[in-house]
Parts: sequence; structure tokens; C-alpha cells
Amino acid sequence: MTRLVIARDAEKNKTIDVWGSLSWMANQSLSGSSVTVGRLILLPGFSDSSHSHSNADEVIFLLRGQVCVQLGGAEVDLEAGDALTIPLKLTHQIKNTGTEVAEMTLSYSSGIRKYTAE
Repeated sequence: MTRLVIARDAEKNKTIDVWGSLSWMANQSLSGSSVTVGRLILLPGFSDSSHSHSNADEVIFLLRGQVCVQLGGAEVDLEAGDALTIPLKLTHQIKNTGTEVAEMTLSYSSGIRKYTAE
């Protein structure tokens, strides 16, 4: 029998900081999932740190706002409705370049997301 898990945007799965918040909605430990899905809220002018994922591709789907993703020496501007796939091991960084909150989903091809700060 398939086990269904509903993850609410609960405080126990959420990190809040000066840059915004990150909520984990699915991963191996939370839901037994073979993929990882999160919701990132990035405030204007803020960015995450430069990093890579050694075991998973990442897909950023921007729901609202504007961001610039730096990766592999290039910059890609995203607007609401855009998606970007980042291959595993490629160093990248997401910066909110707009004047409003940027909201996005982050999806990984592994239920255990490995994170390496660069």
C-alpha cells in the first residue's frame, strides 16, 4: 500500500533568517520521498551562499519576483513562471534582484540533498 504524506508549511520544517525563509515540503526523512522539494522565500537584495549539490540535479521554479542565478561563470535572469535546471556538482547562487519578495520551489532529484558551500 502506498503511504501518502501531507507536509504543511509548519514551523518545524521551516528556517527563518534575515534573508527570508526555507520550508522543506518533501524529502527522505520527512516523507520517505525519493526527491526533495522546498519552498524558498528570498527578500529583495538577498542571496543564498554559493554552493553545489554533489548528488542531485536542482530545478528552480520561480513563482513570483525576479532572481539572478549565477552558475558556471554565467548569469541567468528568471522572472515569475520561469524554471531553471541546474546539473549536479555545478556551483550556483540565487540572488533576488527585484523589489519584491521572490518565492520559488526548489526540487532535487534525490531524497537526500547534499549541500556543499563553495
